[in-house]
Amino acid sequence: MTAAGQAGETPDEGGASTTKTFVRTGLELLELEAGDDELAVIEAVDALYRPLTESLIGAELDGVEPEPGTDMSRPPRALEQR
Repeated sequence: MTAAGQAGETPDEGGASTTKTFVRTGLELLELEAGDDELAVIEAVDALYRPLTESLIGAELDGVEPEPGTDMSRPPRALEQR
């Protein structure tokens, strides 16, 4: 059995209980503790951002050239501003 639940099961495959187990195990490895309130916040953030993160990971961005002269302290520039 892995930290996420069943052998080979990832947090997104097992639902809320598997995610909670995954998070608790990760926190234990870092020797951190989290109460029920903190875990509820972690679960809410995960529910909010997981679909967006998965779509970004799944996007085919290998052929996309980075913006030249990127300044990470400013928003991206339009093509005509470059």
